[in-house]
Amino acid sequence: MSMELMDEHEQGERVRAWLRENGASIVTGIAIGIAAIGGWQWWNAKERNRALEASSQFVAMTSAVEGGDRELAAKVAEVLSAEYERTPYAVLAGLTQAELQLEAGETQAAVETLAAARAQAADPLLADFTAVRLARAQIAAGNPQAALELLEGFKRGTALNARGDALLALGRNDEAVAAYKAALEDMDETLPTRRLVELKLLDLGVNNEEDEAQG
Repeated sequence: MSMELMDEHEQGERVRAWLRENGASIVTGIAIGIAAIGGWQWWNAKERNRALEASSQFVAMTSAVEGGDRELAAKVAEVLSAEYERTPYAVLAGLTQAELQLEAGETQAAVETLAAARAQAADPLLADFTAVRLARAQIAAGNPQAALELLEGFKRGTALNARGDALLALGRNDEAVAAYKAALEDMDETLPTRRLVELKLLDLGVNNEEDEAQG
């Protein structure tokens, strides 16, 4: 597994951990706006229970993944997507399922899974993260133009890095260099992905450290 994928996987783990801890609070935040409509106590209890059920399903999925039971993991992901689409766990299940599909070389299936997950992502942070993963899946599936269009307007380093990869796949090397340089500007110096981006620039004949020193 490449440094880039390891780093994105680590980011995904942090997102999943955060949502496991805060998923119920997200639902509660939505509930506050609906309270004035009436039926607050009933609605709150119902949605809290759904969040807990979804959390349990997602834990079951991760256990299946860790146990190597891909078939069970896929079934649980389908349940989360169909029955708990209003919870963040449906999106996390899609991300996990797509990762398994990419590892198996099922790139088009991963694209479809991530597209569905992105459509369900209500939280902006999770939606952006899913969009970047979808763009990478599109590149892996041989659709760099689709990835490029998907990343239009993104400013974060991970997205700009993926944008550079899409441009490179399209043979637009000068634009790829610009995207990689922009990605470095947003990346912490301790991030493993930063070194990978620097190596990509070196492969393109650009020494970013020398450019910075001259600048």
